[in-house]
Order: sequence, then structure tokens, then C-alpha cells
Amino acid sequence: MASNAFAWVAPYVVAFAPSGDGIPINGAIVVTFSQPMVRSSVEQLFAIRPAADGQLSWADNFSLRFQPYRLAHGVSYEVQVGGRSVRGVPLRVQDELGGPAPREWRFTTVAPPPVVLSPGPSAIRVPILMYHYIRAVSDPDDSMGFRLSVTPSNFAAQMNWLAANGYHPITLEDLNAYLSGGRGLPSRPVILSFDDGYADLYTAALPVLRQHDFTAVAYVVSGFMGRSGYMSAPQVLEANRVAGIEIGSHTVDHVNLTTQSADGLRYQVTASKKALEALLGHPVLSFCYPSGRFNSGVVTAVQAAGYRDATTTQFGSPHTLADRYTWGRLRVSGGESLSEFAWAVASAS
Repeated sequence: MASNAFAWVAPYVVAFAPSGDGIPINGAIVVTFSQPMVRSSVEQLFAIRPAADGQLSWADNFSLRFQPYRLAHGVSYEVQVGGRSVRGVPLRVQDELGGPAPREWRFTTVAPPPVVLSPGPSAIRVPILMYHYIRAVSDPDDSMGFRLSVTPSNFAAQMNWLAANGYHPITLEDLNAYLSGGRGLPSRPVILSFDDGYADLYTAALPVLRQHDFTAVAYVVSGFMGRSGYMSAPQVLEANRVAGIEIGSHTVDHVNLTTQSADGLRYQVTASKKALEALLGHPVLSFCYPSGRFNSGVVTAVQAAGYRDATTTQFGSPHTLADRYTWGRLRVSGGESLSEFAWAVASAS
């Protein structure tokens, strides 16, 4: 008799998150139930309004997690849950002591940085920071690896400095929209770009970027995805959808484009674009010249392939629409101190 009575005890929500205001746009929604639940019944009734795409997963039969791909800034969301326990009993709205147990709640995401730079000027100074590896180099004789690597601790300190000093990372799409008069920009805009699509962008850099609600641009070598030391296709997709990282092309094989035949050049710039677009499901409009090598013929091929802009390894922070296929960047190399980094960014702003 006791076991039958227990079988009809209704489950309820023990805990939920997030709630309140100022929630990060990349934050996950987590719900914990008092009893093990039939997962499919909960998933069918789970709802978020306004609608947001994302992925549902379970830690166990008690805890549901919804990871939105990306919520909107400054929006109030309502979450609703339902379902039944593994014993077939529907979720109820009171806990075991008769107190309220919510089946729906609200939260509001953090507001976007205020727009203070009105669109329209023909030129703007925006440092585009150029990163490669986010790692520690163990081989003291690997001078090239050292010059291309920023340690995870230094990278975290650099991102902390940007946040503390009022810098707001934007994408190349944002920069183009500003220069074309489409929309304004926040104060102290900066672009964080990562070349080659290394795995440590996903494992080391992305968690730090998400902590600060920072966006970035990742130039991916399409033919290297899935190789040892490089992001896999699912990781590239997650970086784009979940973290809002703008994905650009860095060719198929990271070759010197200035030495390619006409067919080879066309293949490198178009096939990489098509492969990334097939993965992401949307246009890829930004390009980066491997090793910074380009000439007029390469620029023409990039334009003909349908890219909107391209970056070089040359130094420069003033940007216009007229030179959008040869935008300069600011290299962040391994070894500089935080004060040197700060001086370089401030000087280029």
C-alpha cells in the first residue's frame, strides 16, 4: 500500500536558473526536478518565449539543461516546463510542504552596450587584434611558435583589461554596417580575430570570451577542420551558433595565394567559402590572406568570390569601405607584457 501511495506522489521543480535581470546572453537554462522524469515528456512541453534556438540535454533524469545558441540583449524571456515522472505522474505546482513550485518563470538578459558612435563617417579607427594560438609553448627553441602564441593566462589578462577599460568587441559585420551607414557602434570598439582555426580557440579562448560576453572573428582553414590541433566541424559550428563568433575563410589549405594558378586561386577562395557556408547554413563574407600574402590579382579573386571584406597581416587601424579588402590588423604576439598590450591597443584606437 505504501509503495502504491508513493507511486502517485507528483514531481515538482526543485530549482531553476537563471532568474532576475542582467543574465548573460550565452547563459544556459537549467531545471532540476524532485523525481526522475520521462525526458521526452519534458522536452515536448519545454518552451521559451520569445522563441530561441538551442540544444536540450540531460545530466541525469532529474536535471534538464537548455543551451541557447544565442539570446538577444535586453530581452525578457519566459520559460515554461512540464512533463511527467517515470511513474507517469504529471508535474505539479507545489512542493512537498505545500509551498509554490514554479512551472514558469522569467529572466531578462543583460542590456547591450549603448550606441555612442553614430553611423556614417567614411573612416574609423578600430584595432583588429590578430591572434593565432592561445597556449603555452614548451619548446624554448620554437621561436616561431613562441611569436604566434599567447598563453592562456596572458589572454585572460588581456580580455580582463579590455573589459575594465571600456572596450567593446564587435564583428566585421558590425564594422561594415557602421561604415555603410546601417547602424552605430559602442564606445571603444575593437575586433578580436583568430587565424587558422586552432583547437585552443575553442578550448582556451572561447570560455574566456564567453565570460565577458565578447564576440570575435575566427578565420578557419576549411581543409584543416578535424585535423589534430584544429577545431572540428562541430566545434566551429558551436563557436558560431552558441558563442556568436563570426566565421571567416582562410582558404582550403593555407597556401600562398600569390603563387597559385588562376584555377588554384579560384579554388582556394571559393571552395573554402562553400564548405563553411554548408556547415554554418549562412553566408561567409569575411576573408583573411594566409600569411598576409596578397596582390591585386588575389584581391580581385576574393571580390569575385563574393566576400565582403578581407584582412591582412599589415599594421593599421584606420578602416574605410574603400580599403575593406586590405584592412590592417594589430598582431598580438607571445611575450609582450600587459602594459605593452594596453599601450598598443590604446594607440591604435
